[in-house]
Amino acid sequence: MASILRTRMQRMLDQFSLRQRLLASFAFLLVLMVAISVVSLQRLNALTVGIDHLSGQEARVALLAQQANQHTQSAAHHLLRLLQTPDRSERAPLYSSMDAALAQSGAAMAELTRSGFGEAATGSEALTRLLKVRQAFDDTFMETVDLIEVQGLTAARQHFARETDPLMADLISTASALAEERQIQVQIEAEMLKADADRARLIILVLGPAALLIGGGLAAAIARSIAQPIQEAALVAGSIADGHYSCKVPAGRGPELGALMRSLATMRDSIASREKRILDLAYLDVLTDLPNRTHLVETITRVVAETSGALLLLNINRFAPINNALGFHVGDRLLREVAERLRVHVSDRYMVARLGGDEFALLIPGIGEEEAQAQAQRLVSLMRMPLSLEDQRLDVDIRLGIVMFPRDGTSAADLLRRADLALALASRRHNGFAFGSEVADQPRHEHLTLIGDMRTAMAENEFVPFFQPKLELVSGQIVGAEALLRWQHPTRGLVPPGTFIPFAEQTGFIREITPWLLATIIQQSAEWHRAGLSLVTSINISTLDLTGRQLVIETGRLLREHGLPPDLICLEITESALMDDPEVALRHLGELAALGVKLSIDDYGSGQASLGYVQRLPVHELKIDRAFVDKVDCRGKSAAIIRSTILLCEELGLSVVAEGVETDAELDWLKRNRCGLVQGYRIAKPMPAAMFRQWLADRP
Repeated sequence: MASILRTRMQRMLDQFSLRQRLLASFAFLLVLMVAISVVSLQRLNALTVGIDHLSGQEARVALLAQQANQHTQSAAHHLLRLLQTPDRSERAPLYSSMDAALAQSGAAMAELTRSGFGEAATGSEALTRLLKVRQAFDDTFMETVDLIEVQGLTAARQHFARETDPLMADLISTASALAEERQIQVQIEAEMLKADADRARLIILVLGPAALLIGGGLAAAIARSIAQPIQEAALVAGSIADGHYSCKVPAGRGPELGALMRSLATMRDSIASREKRILDLAYLDVLTDLPNRTHLVETITRVVAETSGALLLLNINRFAPINNALGFHVGDRLLREVAERLRVHVSDRYMVARLGGDEFALLIPGIGEEEAQAQAQRLVSLMRMPLSLEDQRLDVDIRLGIVMFPRDGTSAADLLRRADLALALASRRHNGFAFGSEVADQPRHEHLTLIGDMRTAMAENEFVPFFQPKLELVSGQIVGAEALLRWQHPTRGLVPPGTFIPFAEQTGFIREITPWLLATIIQQSAEWHRAGLSLVTSINISTLDLTGRQLVIETGRLLREHGLPPDLICLEITESALMDDPEVALRHLGELAALGVKLSIDDYGSGQASLGYVQRLPVHELKIDRAFVDKVDCRGKSAAIIRSTILLCEELGLSVVAEGVETDAELDWLKRNRCGLVQGYRIAKPMPAAMFRQWLADRP
């Protein structure tokens, strides 16, 4: 029964809002407290009035009875004096005093019969007797007074003793009896007031606990109606925090809790939507909707642990010129089109991802090298199909780097690195694809350590320029020197440039080495020039240096700062530097030539520079690669190439330098064939600046 009542009460409470429940509960409790207060005040007021009435009446009855008796005795006393006074003249004042005492006694007796008795005193025997005795006393008293003057004192005394004195005693006792009767009545009424007080106390004792019980029940019901939904809401919030977005959200009881649950449901849906969006951003490429590098790396890690297969790295040729010529929006459309072709034309079991820029990847589990090669050929043919974007017909070509796992690596980092090296090999070969197995092994650990030490070497002045002299064959004079960078490592000793320069170019640290070397060589050349030694000092410039605008600015500043004639500096550029970005290289070479410095093409014949470039370049010198100089005196083809190069330089007005001369036979052949300048171990090895200066002084 109690559970049914609680259920009904809970349902009734659920129909109202939380605010309405609280207001109703507080209002009900307030009404109970007011009722208790009103009842208490009424009962207390009634008790106070009754007690005041009883206490005042009892005191008044006692006082009036005492006054009546005193005045009656006073009148009797005066009467006795009259009875003892024979002289008539002396009795006159006594009459006045006696009359006054009688009047006061009568007044007190009349007030006693009236004071506070009302209807309750009307039927009192004591009062009736008091009135009769009083009347009789008054009559006999007056008869005694009359006898004094009529019959004399003796007769009056006899009448007093016989009639008046007994009635006076009876009057006094009757008044006392009346007072006692009234006291008994007062006690009865006091008992009645006490009973009323007990009833009032009982009512208050009943109403107080009832109010507490009812208030406690309401508070418990309201607390339960609030706490249970809040607990449910907390459980839902915990499930949402744990990522369980499919959890059911209760409807909630009442308007406020219903709104809270609806808000929780909205929050759950919003968080689920945002988390999905975040996951999409974390694992999908925004432009193409393909998996991104992060997603690919995680998938490679999982697939490599389960099976073998191939990873193909794809790069779009000439993507940068398309972006520059047609705009980035066309480039973005091209990337989306390539992504769509890959998505449509590959199997569902393949994973296609965009790594960034114009680079894509295909992860193909469960295939061998022959199938990977066939897949690469199909992709090359697929991507060579023309595209039409904004009325522009684009011919797209790709390069692929292919690695096989686990043969080429067992981690995502190793496979991606080796695939990137294979892609670079395919680009250098101008082939559609290359395999990671064709790429040389990764750099040795000591090489990587050297790369990390280079910045410290720069700060600690461990780099040292060496100078190898250039001999003019006609005059037999040293007219120049090539500055060659050496690294005086504190533990490894002298590190040759072939060991660290390629890695400096790969890491970009060459951009910090070249400015330092340029400043050091120009300063050294300026010192030699001020000392009267006019030598043309050559400095090697990398591809990264030539494509940067800073080289031109820094060269001009240093020449002006040290006051060095520009033609005493020669910058040597390799053919590969010219081929990487010909337009930028030609522009910067023109600016350098305008400064007045000399320019030289280093390792001529070993690269891919065409005669057209040689014709357009503002160079002053060609350096024949040592591969042709080696044993030129007994190798006909090498001799023919050098003779043709010397003739070409004579026709174009260029100086020609043969490097790597090591034997007398090679030197004699070059002299006979009119080679202008030579350098190599036959002349002198590279040496530090101080040793080079001493070598020049000691030379005959």
